[in-house]
Amino acid sequence: MPLVKFNRSPLSRSFITLPVFRKATRRAIVTALLLILALIPGLFLASSANLHAFTLFQSDKITVGPGEYESFSPAGDIRRFAGESLKIDISFLSLFNAATANVSFYEKDGTFYSILESETKGFVGFFTSYRKHRYKSTFDIVDNGRRLRTKKFEQEIITGNTIEKTTHIIDYNAGVTWWFEYKNGEMTKENRRKLPKDFYFDDILATFYNFRNSVYGKIKKQTNYTIPDSGLEKIAIYINSEEEAEQYGKVNGRRNGDDMLLKAVIPKEIFKTENGELWFWVSKHLIPLETTVKDYILLGDLRAVLVKREFTAPK
Repeated sequence: MPLVKFNRSPLSRSFITLPVFRKATRRAIVTALLLILALIPGLFLASSANLHAFTLFQSDKITVGPGEYESFSPAGDIRRFAGESLKIDISFLSLFNAATANVSFYEKDGTFYSILESETKGFVGFFTSYRKHRYKSTFDIVDNGRRLRTKKFEQEIITGNTIEKTTHIIDYNAGVTWWFEYKNGEMTKENRRKLPKDFYFDDILATFYNFRNSVYGKIKKQTNYTIPDSGLEKIAIYINSEEEAEQYGKVNGRRNGDDMLLKAVIPKEIFKTENGELWFWVSKHLIPLETTVKDYILLGDLRAVLVKREFTAPK
């Protein structure tokens, strides 16, 4: 069992009955929330303040435009991400800001970890029982501070009064990973699996920061990347050329001339899309600004927008 298993035309509303709409809505929102996770390797090709800025702003909280950093570096000591928080709004159909998500990286007493939290709200929240997702990854720092390696991954999903939790523990010395599943506090399943030799288990959050730190290759236009997903499945990412971005922008709109266009291809059954393709714009500082999941079954395009990036350096 992998650590994380992994991210036609909309029907006329007059033909969607309430039960069908509710089911489709719930599935679409869950998909949108998981999209922020599964696409992290390619969505967030960003880099926070470099080591100099990390030292300079030891106690300050920095808020800049969502497309810019105080300073930028595509590679370096990955611990410089500690204190960063990205805030995201998710919409679909004409329902704007139907859900929110927040991705943050922390350091406490020498331990590094990341948390992604998401929640539906408003009308969509009502139809999804105000569903909440919480993912936490705890890391080792390896490769001379350049890379994160997951040693514990926790997932919690709250739907109404139901709480489902899964915990994965990876022991690299023993070459084994364990996972435990719980429902409302009671363990329902446990299992273990041997790991391949010299295996680095990159969960979705580790992949997020590792990709941004050029662990999988230098970030440049007209380049393909193949990223292992939990060591079992793969995500393909392509950074389009300027000419390709211009052509796409003529049809679908372009944010501004400095933005880059990225395309990700994932197994289409994961998000129930026609072809598994996802498109997104990133700023000149490689910060994701807007992501579109095309042709999600029943509900059309899903849209995720970065609204704020904050950085609070550890004290």
